[in-house]
Amino acid sequence: MEEGLKLTYRAGRSELSLSTREVKTTPEGLTGTLAVDLSGKAGTTEVTCGAEGVRTGVGGLEGTLLSASGMDVEVVSSEGPVVPAPAAMVPGGTWKNSLSVKLRPPESAKLPGGMRPVLASTFDKEATVVGEEEITVAAGTFKALKVRNITTARATRANVGRSLESFIWFAPDVGIVKVATGENTDLELIKVERPTPVAQDKPASKTKPRVQPAANKR
Repeated sequence: MEEGLKLTYRAGRSELSLSTREVKTTPEGLTGTLAVDLSGKAGTTEVTCGAEGVRTGVGGLEGTLLSASGMDVEVVSSEGPVVPAPAAMVPGGTWKNSLSVKLRPPESAKLPGGMRPVLASTFDKEATVVGEEEITVAAGTFKALKVRNITTARATRANVGRSLESFIWFAPDVGIVKVATGENTDLELIKVERPTPVAQDKPASKTKPRVQPAANKR
């Protein structure tokens, strides 16, 4: 939630960038806009940071990536924070979140008969902070919290889904540094860009007033 912060990742053969804009302070906490760009496909979502943690309008990393992929994403329901409050972000800390969405190909997709089938899916995630770990990525070396995620994806009306284990590394004052599933690196931070501080005007130097030479008297 830092105004002007931009994080660029390697996502397979593509690049993904996340940047925060229009950050404001409200009675509930901080609000702003999260801009997402995945290989030239851009989108935005609302993001808030309050007592429970960080929430986004598209329900976290999964919804953000789906939105940036070009799919039309309709969030049916979203429960729990994307990133919890600092009290839970400690070794042994746990939290849950859930996201139900309806996905539809974009109108520009050339499907037979102009069809745009709707796919309803739910993602249930259980996260546990494994511990602290020093990790090196393309953007540098960071002391980060390693978080184990168990994400279950299922059709909204189905009782049984497919579960997948992944790990996310969070670095203080930066955010997500790396995401890995098994031996595969899904996201790797390659660049951190922060806004250049506005230079303060230097106080006017104190110079002695220039004395005009007196006119010659005749």
